Amino acid sequence: MFGTLILGIAAGALAPYAEPKVKSALENILLDDVPASPIEMRLFAFAVCLVAAAILSMIFSEPHAAPLAIGAAIGIFGPRIVDKWNASKNPDYDS
Repeated sequence: MFGTLILGIAAGALAPYAEPKVKSALENILLDDVPASPIEMRLFAFAVCLVAAAILSMIFSEPHAAPLAIGAAIGIFGPRIVDKWNASKNPDYDS
């Protein structure tokens, strides 16, 4: 179950990096005439990463949906939470 959580975190954290590759693949194969909006591409890249994490979870550990979803949410919002934490520890008094 912990391995599935880690795979979910990885899927959420790697989704922004997978977005350009997924976008180019979709534009070359499926979306010649109908372009997708940036938010749709971002969501689809996240879904592709989440499906890949689910497949890896099925192969290497016991598949559980809840830890995968929680890990993906942590992976998506983790960098924002860390930035907010660091900003609260080091306040900017000049602005």
